[in-house]
Amino acid sequence: MMAIHCTGPDAPWWQAFPVYKTLQDRRVVFRWERPPAEPERAYASPLLEARRYASILKSDPFVKTQADLAREMGVSRVRITQIMNLLRLTPEVQERLLWLEDQKAVRFFSEHRLRPLNQIEDPKRQVREFQKLLAEVPR
Repeated sequence: MMAIHCTGPDAPWWQAFPVYKTLQDRRVVFRWERPPAEPERAYASPLLEARRYASILKSDPFVKTQADLAREMGVSRVRITQIMNLLRLTPEVQERLLWLEDQKAVRFFSEHRLRPLNQIEDPKRQVREFQKLLAEVPR
């Protein structure tokens, strides 16, 4: 099935609905339908990705280094290191991140936003800074 449609502000009203082209018994059939509803995207915590990478490094006999993992995942070695550094967060912060259910909060705590917390050596200060970030989460 193939969708044919034109979008933009100057497109005619009838092109807001895609035409689906299918083949039935060697004949081309066009059907007018509303566009299929796209499900809302669910975001995963970058900490889950870091834990997944760590488990792959432990369990997969063919992936011995982060460079091997980077080749396997199709990302750079530096990116693997950045994500794996999230495992250096205090256990309390990690637990709070994993228990987040609100998609806005999960999306808010991206790897880039959590990176400065890794630089804080004092666990109590790290938790305080995390609490400050938690207060900034959009509702």
